Parts: sequence; C-alpha cells; structure tokens
Amino acid sequence: MPKIDPHRRRLLGWLSLGTGVAGAIGFARALPAGMRATVHAIDEPDAGPMCAQPRATRTSAAQAPTYERFTRPLQLPREDGLLADLDASVPYRFVAQSRDFAVLPGAPTSLWHYAVQADGRVFANPTLRVKRGESIDVELDNRLAEATTIHWHGFVIDEANDGGGLHPVKAGARARYRFDVRNRAGMYWYHAHPHMRTGVQVQRGMAGLVVVEDDEERELQKQLDLVHGKTDLALMLADKQVGADHSILYREDGADDWVGNAMLVNWTAEPYLDVTPRLYRLRLANVSNARLLRIAFVQQGGGALPFHLIGTDGGLLAEPWRVEDVFLAPAQRIDVLVDFGKLAAGARVRLRSLAYDAMENDENESGELAPDPMGDHPGAIAMGHALDFMEMRVGEAKEKSVRRMLPRKLSSLAPTPDAKAWPVRKFRLNMDAQGDWFINDWNFHKTGHRNAFEIKRGSRETWEIQNAINSMPHAMHLHGFQFRVLSRSISPPDLRAKQVAPGGLSPQDLGVLDTVVVWPGETVRIALDFAQPFRGTQRYMFHCHNLEHEDKGMMVTFAVVD
Repeated sequence: MPKIDPHRRRLLGWLSLGTGVAGAIGFARALPAGMRATVHAIDEPDAGPMCAQPRATRTSAAQAPTYERFTRPLQLPREDGLLADLDASVPYRFVAQSRDFAVLPGAPTSLWHYAVQADGRVFANPTLRVKRGESIDVELDNRLAEATTIHWHGFVIDEANDGGGLHPVKAGARARYRFDVRNRAGMYWYHAHPHMRTGVQVQRGMAGLVVVEDDEERELQKQLDLVHGKTDLALMLADKQVGADHSILYREDGADDWVGNAMLVNWTAEPYLDVTPRLYRLRLANVSNARLLRIAFVQQGGGALPFHLIGTDGGLLAEPWRVEDVFLAPAQRIDVLVDFGKLAAGARVRLRSLAYDAMENDENESGELAPDPMGDHPGAIAMGHALDFMEMRVGEAKEKSVRRMLPRKLSSLAPTPDAKAWPVRKFRLNMDAQGDWFINDWNFHKTGHRNAFEIKRGSRETWEIQNAINSMPHAMHLHGFQFRVLSRSISPPDLRAKQVAPGGLSPQDLGVLDTVVVWPGETVRIALDFAQPFRGTQRYMFHCHNLEHEDKGMMVTFAVVD
C-alpha cells in the first residue's frame, strides 16, 4: 500500500468539498446555452448540484455533466419499465442483461438489470409486491458475460434461496429461487451478490425493491388514508458515478468507497414531486455502494420539517417517533410519515442528506493512510457533506382533506428481548498493515468459503461488534436472519444526541434490523434468535455492506447446524 501524508489526505478532502461548493455557486454559469439554471425559492445554497464541476479529468468520459436542478418528475409506479410494480404471487423469469435507459437528461445510460416479461409488458428491476405467507418464485436467466445472483436482502430464508455468493449463477446458466415469505410487512430488496463483483454489478444497476404486506400494514394504510403510488411511495436512493457520455463508471481494478456524482431517486436524476397539503408516507431505501446518508426534510428558508419514523428494515415500529433526521446506511431502509398539511401552497421542501462527521479515520494498524478515494470521483461530493436528492412542491388542496391522527400504537412488535443470560459472541472490525479489512482475523480472500464458526439451530446469542477507533463506519449486514439492537456504547456525538432509550438506543434501534451501523470506536450489541424451520447445515454470510469493503473480503461465512 502506498504511503500518504495525513495532511495531504485532509487537504484532498477539503479540495473535494471546495469542488462541491464551487460547483453549486457556479452552477448556472456552467450550463450550456438554453439550459440555464432557474432560481428556486430555497433561500440557502443548494446542498450540491446533481453533478458538481469536476476537479480534474483524465478522459472526457470521466468528466461530470451538469444539469438544471429539479426539472424532472419523480418516476412513480407505472405499468411497465424501471421499478414498475409487479404482483409477486405468481412465478416469473428474471433475465440478467444490459439495456439503455433514459436515466439522465439527454444521452441514454446502459444499465445492467433484471428484465421481466409479463402480460405483454416489459419490466426492469420491478418492485415486487407480496403478502406475508405467500411465496416468491423467480427463475434467474443470466445473460451477462459473468456470474451473478439474486440476493433476497433481509429475508428469513434458507441457504439455497439466499442468493449470496456461495451459489453463483454462471454466465449463460439459470437458477431458481422459491421461498415462503415469513417476514413481517416492510420494504426489503434484492440485488446481485457475486463474490468480488457485488460492487460493480449493483453500481451498474442490478437492484430492486420488495414490498411485503400484512394485516397490520393494511390497517395503518386505512387509518391514515394512504394510497400506494400516490401518498404511499417507495423511494430507492442511490448515487452513481457518471461520465459526460452518461455511462456509469466504476474502477474495476480495486475500487474503494465508491461514491457518485449523480443523486438518483427511483432512477430519476434531479427529480421533483408535486404533493398536496396532507400526510405522506415515504419508504426510503439506501441502495448506494458506500454513501452513508443523514436523511432530513428541509423547508425553504432552511428550517427542518420534522417527520415521524414509523418503520425500519424489518417493518413497523411499535410506536411512531418524531425526529428531525435519521442516519441511513447502505442497505438500510426507513419508513417515515411527512406532513405537508401545515405548509402553504407554493412551499418547497428538499429531501436532503445533512452534513455529518464521516469519521473516515481509516489509518491501518501501521499508522499509514489509504490514498484519497475522491480522486476517482470527478464532481462527486465527499462523504459526510450535505447533498440534495429531490424537491417536493406543495400545491393547492384538490379537495378538503380529513386530518388523520397518527395512532400511538403502530404494530404488535415485541419488546427487545432480555438477553442478559445469552452467550456473547465477539467481533472486532479493523484494518491491517496492508490495508485489508477484517472481521476478527477473518477476511474472505484469506478464509474463503470455510465456516468461521457454527451455531446450533434454535440457540440464541448476543453478538458484540466492536469497531476499531482508527476505522470508519461499517454497515454490518447479516444474511438469513433479522435482529434487535440491545445497546450502543462509545457512540459519536451525532448518534448520542438521538438517544431515546436506555443503552444508547435511538428510535431506529428500536425496530427489527438486518443491517446496523457501527461507528469508529463504538461497540454495538445485537440479539439474535437462530430458530428456523430449515434442516441440515445452512451457511450464511456476515459482512460490511459498504460493497467495496465486502468485495475486498470484509465478510465471513458461518453455518447453522442441527
């Protein structure tokens, strides 16, 4: 690993920040004739344009294009095309392939995706809708030039159907995933998960959403008068690194913390959403490779619009929590209620990731620092700096709306278990002198498919995950199981300020999760129940969902046995 002076590292970070600021200030001047940016009602400066001006370029393809802000309507559920709704109660064939789509204004973008034909329509990365207790039955036909999979992220599932890298589907081959949906209602997702190639395949487009419904979910929709596709919206947030020709760029010879210069919501760049003065439910999924977000809603003039957190990765919370912002790491989902009812017609609100201390103190054990990752991302805003995804525009009420009261109880979610007597399994996250990430002493490139440990089926454990102080935030994801957070200790100030329950827990920690962020120096304890209806040895993975960390080996295999 090449050595780099820490002061130069910090300087590079400030240079990338300066690029974003300069891009925002000089945004209108940078546009071609006839495409000048209009002045919006938001009083404070934009939190970064979709593509800030590039600092430096090596080829024309690496240059970041610039566009007028918030001029394209948000892509909502349609009859076909990208993210269109698809009833998952019948079998489908997903074809992994590449095709051009109109993602950015102008030239098309080639996306790797899962294509589906049904009822004479063509879907791409469809949003699957399924009821708890039904089955998902999908055949994968891999027409890419390399192996791929479909990982069913967040689902309680057996090894054969999990879709992790243990069972790659070779180019030209097929595989079938068929499993019963045992999960609570909530928003889950699916994505490619081949070993060492997850980052590039997800960056190039291979991901979609799954919305699970049950009786509690339908009752809440009825109480709050929510209509899917209109006032109840699934939003897939992602950043992509794009060039001037609109191609998605990725450094395949060893990408690190891949962040993008294009902020997309449901594959829409610079989107706006017209809303009426009433309550909206927004289900947000962070499907970025590496970018951790701090989700907030910012009114014109810069004031925060408080909202209610009502759900996490694994469905509804027991009760709603009024918050002003929530951290959302790669792979995590949150379910929120935003009330536009008290805003005047003409008001505008930004869906923003607020600035935060990224804590990327990624010194390895020898005290060296990795090369600055922003060098491969022309025009991208650095991790931890503020950026905007979307603008919501409040219109006139079309009809007199009934003011809906938010119920005090959202679901019958069980309390966090008392795990004092459960055995504790400890994990340490760290980087070694060569710059490799480890979970304890395990790195997948070194240990391969060998099981790091075995767990007796039906047992219950507390996992204690400790992150090294000279590290960075890691979004730790567990395949096949969900869990509850028991405690956080030595958390950073931004997180400590959100504590609402003993043990340093924030509202987000009170839900069912499949991915949890562990900050540098922090220790997080989670409760896991390994009861499952499957028999025989079932292998799963535990890894960081920063996809570049995963691809570089920050992942272990473990087995649940009879």
